[in-house]
Amino acid sequence: MKFISLSMVALITPCAVASSFDFHFLPASTAQQTISILYPLAGTFIGDYDITTNPTGTRTIPGYFGGSGNQAIPYTSKLRLGDAIDSNPLGSFKLDIGANGMCTITNFTTDLVNETPGTVTIDMLFTYSSFHTVAPTAIFPSVGEITIPIATGAVKTATAVQSGPSVGALVETAPNTYTISIPVPVNILVSGSAGGQPFGGDQIPAILAFTGTLTINGATATFISSAASTDPIGPLPPLPALVNQPLSVPTVLPTGSTANLLISGTFAEGNGTSVLNISVNAAGIPSYVLGDMNGDGHVTGLDLAYLLSAWGTADPTADINHDGIVGGADMAAMLSNWGQ
Repeated sequence: MKFISLSMVALITPCAVASSFDFHFLPASTAQQTISILYPLAGTFIGDYDITTNPTGTRTIPGYFGGSGNQAIPYTSKLRLGDAIDSNPLGSFKLDIGANGMCTITNFTTDLVNETPGTVTIDMLFTYSSFHTVAPTAIFPSVGEITIPIATGAVKTATAVQSGPSVGALVETAPNTYTISIPVPVNILVSGSAGGQPFGGDQIPAILAFTGTLTINGATATFISSAASTDPIGPLPPLPALVNQPLSVPTVLPTGSTANLLISGTFAEGNGTSVLNISVNAAGIPSYVLGDMNGDGHVTGLDLAYLLSAWGTADPTADINHDGIVGGADMAAMLSNWGQ
């Protein structure tokens, strides 16, 4: 079955430059990611005084002076959750170079944390009318907004995984050197813990619009590119209502003491922003596709022609299943990947 002339075989033997590469991030890659979410909250707070169970607790009273008892103080607030990651991410992807200056990226995935946990902060931005406390004795003047720290924690995992097709453009600027522009849709997933409580699990859709340089050096390639994405989060379902949750507040006048309060309130829907800046420095090697005889990253008629030219021989390039002879099993394996 040797239909192919020697001159034709020479044309379809493995080529020097592949059109499909598997890339892996190098340590020079960097990522900075921040998420900020606000949940509006409104309700009342009151001192933790109780005549029976906590007679030495804090009492709250409206105004600067006078009054008696332990009275609820109305407030409006925003619960603010934020995280920050600054790391050298791990990651990989496949880049296919097509005709007419087009390219595609598939299987893009990155570990944004890579053993460098990010930080988490939770605080509340309070607005209230003036009040004073007993035990400790202190005055809290009315303010437009005061920040009260709630908890800190760590981002334990953060990933960005391709969520849809990615098609871009290549422009050759020098032999085997190209500028590249390609948007990659991803889902960002962040999880961790703050104040002893786990958080995360919701996917945040984003578009990483990479621009940079692709250089092909025979059987290797380098990809140096960066992308920035700012994407809205939400609306998020309201958090469960607060009912007499303990809240310790530093005193204002004088400073140095702590007022122990109980806070109640109802949350509205949350909204926020995710910002990701990523710089990818990656090294690539030709992708291997079962049945790809000429190393262009695809299984086509050229590969079939090569296999037929080697039929019945022990040609290691065409012997896909490595049984020592090129035959029907090798053709079946090739056809199973036809067009890839």
